[in-house]
Amino acid sequence: MSDSNPNPARTTAEAGRWFRLPVFEGPLDLLLHLIKKNELDPHDVTASIVTEQYLAYLELLDSLNLDVAGEYLVMAATLLLIKSFALLPYQGPADEEEAEELKRDLIDRLLEYQRYREAAFKLAERPLLGRDVFVAPGEKLEGAAEEVPIYDVSIFDLIEALRGVLARMSEQGPRELNLRDIPVAQCIPVILERLEHAARLEFISLFDDARDRPTVVAFFLALLELIRRGRVRAWQEAAFGPIWLAPRAEAAASA
Repeated sequence: MSDSNPNPARTTAEAGRWFRLPVFEGPLDLLLHLIKKNELDPHDVTASIVTEQYLAYLELLDSLNLDVAGEYLVMAATLLLIKSFALLPYQGPADEEEAEELKRDLIDRLLEYQRYREAAFKLAERPLLGRDVFVAPGEKLEGAAEEVPIYDVSIFDLIEALRGVLARMSEQGPRELNLRDIPVAQCIPVILERLEHAARLEFISLFDDARDRPTVVAFFLALLELIRRGRVRAWQEAAFGPIWLAPRAEAAASA
């Protein structure tokens, strides 16, 4: 979607066609996220818990009307095929070899992707000094301050947090079924206004006033769009900790 021609009538249903693949890192990123979350080794990528949670993510994305690229579905089919081979009571040597070959190929792809991903993160985290600018040996950069490390969140961290919001809403008791579409464009200024009056805002508090699922979905999609535009930053101060939101200083200045 072009930012120069926003459609104020865009609804949550239409937003499902609005946020496409560029929002998501890819199925290998999702698998790495699940492995890290469950404290598993990458060689355990075909574990049942990973497959079940992977399918649960796809189901949640589908319920949000977010388009899921074909590569996600291919990965889901691969995981299910490997699992089916493991559950078959009578499988021949050819089937066992095919299952092992699929598993080895998936693990090799995951490990290779993990190496490139970690290398990219380390390169991005390096300070400007020492990467693009250098000083003479023994000199220090004046005024340099040591920053407290923070963790930028991925789309999967945000979806995991959204799952918690929806679960908490369902636990609060049955609500009136209200089938409606909310213009996502109307939620964007509400989010920006709330961020202007707070140094930072916790992700879950963004939905404190939400009374139904369509409202939660609309605000979530609006938040994704603000992050995509570079207007809002989302981070964690500890791994798997609360997600915090704040306007980007450079974006606020330009706005």
